[in-house]
Amino acid sequence: MQLPKTRTDIQVRFSDLDFLGHVSNSVYAQYFDLARVDYFREVREFSEVPNHVVASVKMDMLKEIRFDHHVVVDTWCERVGSKSMTVCHHIYANGECATVSRSVLVGFDRETREAIKLPSDWKPTDSALIPDSPGKVE
Repeated sequence: MQLPKTRTDIQVRFSDLDFLGHVSNSVYAQYFDLARVDYFREVREFSEVPNHVVASVKMDMLKEIRFDHHVVVDTWCERVGSKSMTVCHHIYANGECATVSRSVLVGFDRETREAIKLPSDWKPTDSALIPDSPGKVE
C-alpha cells in the first residue's frame, strides 16, 4: 500500500505566540503532532496502524508564522523500513513554506516497550505528490 500525502489546517492560537508576536518554536512540534494524527487517521482507512513513537525530529524554520496567517501542514512518508519510517512535513503560512521537517517514527509495542515491525506492504508516498523542498532538512 502506497502511503498518502495529507493536508491539515492549523488554527493558530494566541497562546502559540512568543513575545516577538510570532509562533514560538516550541509550538511547531504540536503542529506536527496534529498533522500526524490526521495522516494516520487516513492511513487507518486502508491499513492497520501499529503504535509508534517519535525517535527523531529535525526541522528548519524558513519564515515566521504570525497569528493572522492561514496555516496548513502537508505530511507524507519519505521512507519505510522494517521497524521505522521517515515522515516529512511542510508548514505553509499564507501559501509560503515556513518550515520543513523530517521525523523518524518507530513501531512500538506498549506491553513489551520494544520496537516492532511496521506493516510490510507499506510503501513511501508517491514522489509525484511530494512538493519540492524550499529548504534542506538532513
